[in-house]
Amino acid sequence: MGARREGESSCIIVKHAIFFCLLLFCATSQATTPFPVTDVSGTQLVFITPPQRIISLAPNLTELAYAAGMSSHIVAVTAYSDYPQQAKQLPQVGDAFRLDWERLVALKPDLVLAWGSGLSSRDRATFEKLKLKVLVLEPRRLDDIPKVLRLLGRVAGTEPAAEAAAHAFVEQLDTLRRQYAGRTKVRAYFQIAAAPLLTVNDAHIISDVLRLCGAQNVFAAVPLLTPAISNEALVKENPQVMLAVAATYEQEEETKRIWRELPLIAVRQGRMVFIHPDLISRSTPRILLGAKRICEQIESARH
Repeated sequence: MGARREGESSCIIVKHAIFFCLLLFCATSQATTPFPVTDVSGTQLVFITPPQRIISLAPNLTELAYAAGMSSHIVAVTAYSDYPQQAKQLPQVGDAFRLDWERLVALKPDLVLAWGSGLSSRDRATFEKLKLKVLVLEPRRLDDIPKVLRLLGRVAGTEPAAEAAAHAFVEQLDTLRRQYAGRTKVRAYFQIAAAPLLTVNDAHIISDVLRLCGAQNVFAAVPLLTPAISNEALVKENPQVMLAVAATYEQEEETKRIWRELPLIAVRQGRMVFIHPDLISRSTPRILLGAKRICEQIESARH
């Protein structure tokens, strides 16, 4: 009887051992299965294991990486990566105009996140020469943001956090769409700089925000992404609402002063809206905070 029980116990132990070995094998197989990713530049990257040392080359990419649950993987950023708060404590490897290559290489990244518009051909050539893996991203539409979050989560192995952030973004975006869909169109001008007057065309994500709010960008058809326009062109378009980025009260007042010199009905009637640049110029989940304010102000102008 005792021998029989011992035999049954040994059999159970063997079965458990086989079961755990299978689990380990499956986990190892999944972790080491290569998967390809094609970035916005058309370059295909192959990942076998999640990168552990990541450098972000733009403030908006830093925000996206943190939102996707990659905080423990980020080892350096560029200047103005000020959100979330912990990003301020990381080493910096330059800014939008110049990279500190010596410091960047010394940090031994296994992945670099780059913004498409901010990556020069010379920088890309240098990355290739140094054999550093670069993932180029540039969400141009609101619907691209959850896609980028999910992509980053897959690359870094942080899918649950990335999926939660993407899902929350989609829910908030859908709420705004339902609220403002079908409203009477309002002709809007959006200014990103005052001297010279700089606006955006239809390819810019800010235009997507205006569409979300039921507004039409009066300079949507201009070929350049961020064109400089003349006072005469602005007066000719005569928008129903004027919007601009302003980080401080002083910037807001200076923009108002420039606008008041022009014969614009929207200015005379006080239909002027200002938004902090971080809440509208960065293609990150926070853009919906800016979008909500813009939608509310356009709704006021509509009435």
